[in-house]
Amino acid sequence: MIHHMLVTGEYLVPTNAGQPFMEKPPLYYWTAVVFAKAFYPWLNYADGARMTSVFYMLITFYFVARIARTVWREDNYFNLRVLGTLALFAGTAGMVKHAHDMFTDVALVCGGVIAMYGLLQIALNEQIKAPRLSAAFWFGLGVGIAEMSKGLFLPIVYAATAFWAGILVRECRSWSYLRMVGFAVLVALPFFLIWPVLLAHHSVPLFMEWFWDNNIGRFFGFSVRKLGSDNDSTVVFRALSGFAMPGTPLAVLALLGGGWRHIRQPRIAIPVVFCAICIAILQASATARQLYLLPLILPLCLLGSGIVERLPSWIPLAWDWFSRLFFGVVTVLLWAIYVISIGSPEYHYHLTYLGKWLPLAYITPMQPAALAGAVVVTLAWLLCLPKIKQCGKWRGAFSWFAGITMMWGVAFTLILPWGDYAKSYEYVYEDLQTELAPAWRKSDCMASISLGETEAPMLFYYTGILHQPVDKTRETDCRWVIVQHPFGTGTPEGDWTQFWKGSRDGDEQTFTVYQRQAPAAAPSVATN
Repeated sequence: MIHHMLVTGEYLVPTNAGQPFMEKPPLYYWTAVVFAKAFYPWLNYADGARMTSVFYMLITFYFVARIARTVWREDNYFNLRVLGTLALFAGTAGMVKHAHDMFTDVALVCGGVIAMYGLLQIALNEQIKAPRLSAAFWFGLGVGIAEMSKGLFLPIVYAATAFWAGILVRECRSWSYLRMVGFAVLVALPFFLIWPVLLAHHSVPLFMEWFWDNNIGRFFGFSVRKLGSDNDSTVVFRALSGFAMPGTPLAVLALLGGGWRHIRQPRIAIPVVFCAICIAILQASATARQLYLLPLILPLCLLGSGIVERLPSWIPLAWDWFSRLFFGVVTVLLWAIYVISIGSPEYHYHLTYLGKWLPLAYITPMQPAALAGAVVVTLAWLLCLPKIKQCGKWRGAFSWFAGITMMWGVAFTLILPWGDYAKSYEYVYEDLQTELAPAWRKSDCMASISLGETEAPMLFYYTGILHQPVDKTRETDCRWVIVQHPFGTGTPEGDWTQFWKGSRDGDEQTFTVYQRQAPAAAPSVATN
């Protein structure tokens, strides 16, 4: 979508390889275009666009720190409680993984965190009878960013949370609270109106595809067959037991340890209500993925942070040593994998297990800068270990954060080229381009059968060919067709011969390009 906007200058409709892609609003894509152009030529457009996730995550961490400082009533950002809460959030398994991704959920999390800060501030200000429009502004801005990042799900959760907070928190049962929430609605309103209205004016069917199919239909299920991604009813609980670690067990311990008694206090009421509503909606929805629980990580960590200082001393100690041993051992294995992978493929049989995901014939290149970075990350972790012992009850949280950060940092400096090669379509499509160039005519086009929403834009990015999906009639005027197996089979109507076949190394998915045979010339009629 970002590449399309950069190439065409069309910003209203997110477009994926020539096809409108209406799953999500375009705020993240717009921001990425701004960064791509702002950093060029110091960075190429792709790397400049990647800075978007850095931008949104820096804002996210800043507001998490502000939330922690607010709920702990601390003036110093470098207080153990504030840094510990931030470490819990930043060290959550799902956050570590997805904070590095280049997708709209990064902006969604950012909006959700800003909204949480604003709503907490509104409720706390009501308790001290000092309402401030700034809190309402942050609440409305966060909800608006969330809506323009991924649609209506998170704004609905926050609307319900604000409603129940007004009931549970005694001081919020006031006209002042209603005025603050009303002002927040006004702040959020442009996000809900400007792009949707422009989209509807441009194309009512595209607006309905976004609003009705992707927002309403995914919940009730009538668009799941068309759009995919169903709900097996265990997604939420699988995510809470792994994706949201260590926030989930700490939050449960906090509530069971007496936190529920303070349910009328904003610090407890708002995260609890948010979690309950979010889980209930996702569990009832016809579509659910672990990714949808990213906004749940902050409230879980807020709840969990309240129990850390009340844990028995042996729990932070055991947590600390588990983190040291587990992440230390995994990092040693990563170093070992790297050492083997830079050597001759004849020794790669030691890495057979990784063959499920990574092509074993690949030789990882020696990259001095990446190697130096991995060494620095590893040494920094070793130097941090004595300091972590001085963090009291927070030592477990800091040790977990330091360990998972080291593990991720080492993996994505040393082994990144290998993973990139396994995931990339660059060499596949460049091979196609080499074979196709002599036979391609200026007027040619390429039809496609079952070419995925990831594979199609890569075809366009690396070859400049914009595919034309074949409909159920299997008819096309194009001279070329590309079929992605095993999802697609057969060819369109006509006489076709195989021209090229390729795939990523070790990948079961293959691409086959067929060329239409020219009809035989009609025989000439002899005349006397």
